Amino acid sequence: RLDDAEAWAAYVTLPEVTRHTSSGAASVADVAAVIERGLEREPASPVHFAIVETAGGRLVAHVGFHTISPLNRSAEVTYDVHPDRWGQGIARAACAAALRWGFAERGWQRIQATTLESNLASQAVLRRCGFAYEGRLRAFRVVRGEFRDYLMFSRLQAMKPGMPDTQ
Repeated sequence: RLDDAEAWAAYVTLPEVTRHTSSGAASVADVAAVIERGLEREPASPVHFAIVETAGGRLVAHVGFHTISPLNRSAEVTYDVHPDRWGQGIARAACAAALRWGFAERGWQRIQATTLESNLASQAVLRRCGFAYEGRLRAFRVVRGEFRDYLMFSRLQAMKPGMPDTQ
């Protein structure tokens, strides 16, 4: 919801969170713009899910998808967790739930993820969620004014009903 922008921005703009991302969000207005794009409800619009604490309802994490291609039945997963909640398995659980949703509800055949080489924690989350490493994307995104290499990971939906993902 748009009214989650302040709570999301409170942690997603922190230097320890942005250090390993290409995110340029620096304010509540920047985060609100991201949420607004997700509310467009077009087939290729980003999808965002807020993760809140049961007690109190504090937003502690986000998981979602961007770079959605309805034609190719693919999307890129993204997630972030409040630093107070790092190391508690939230990113892994959120990523796993998002994968199930994307494959079942959207019918995507490929869900990919990219990480900066320095983001070892996210790479570990992706591997625990069954993603396969595909390779290095050279000068893939601009991060704070500098072209940076990214690592590409993917998870494939079973191509035939009942067959497991071969990764």
